[in-house]
Amino acid sequence: MMLAFLLTNALHSLTSIYFLTINILAMKNILFSFSVLMLGSFTASAQNAADLAKIEAAVHAFSNSGDQRDVSQLEKILHPQFRAVVNRAFGSPELSLMDKTLYLQLMKDKKIGGDKREVFVLQTDLGKNVATVKALFQGRELRFTTFISLVKLENGEWQIVSDMPEIEKV
Repeated sequence: MMLAFLLTNALHSLTSIYFLTINILAMKNILFSFSVLMLGSFTASAQNAADLAKIEAAVHAFSNSGDQRDVSQLEKILHPQFRAVVNRAFGSPELSLMDKTLYLQLMKDKKIGGDKREVFVLQTDLGKNVATVKALFQGRELRFTTFISLVKLENGEWQIVSDMPEIEKV
């Protein structure tokens, strides 16, 4: 009877040690997984911060280049497939679509641009290779609440692929 009691206690102790070992191993796996996840998040956060800075710089350069009617700078900022979509500007019922060529020509002809504007980035949504920005361009003559879409090129730079402004006279 004493032997049965000792064997039962020994078996109970071994079972407890077994489950304790499993719990320790599980905790190690959880800690390892958490460490890998945190490292990945840190890397992603650093990349996101770098992308966000480039995106904001592109938006500021877009506005400043338009203000100065700097067509050569706009040529670099705008993607070859760029489109400006202007819907119902100044109460008009019209939707106007402009490709990059027309947009740059209007800039050269001084039909658009030329108003010094202050830029306020209101919101940025960032994907892996695409981003959208809602910004306010406040000028002396006009106020633009604009929705800008950008694409990330293979070299890591960001270009503007579309601009959809809501334009108001100040």
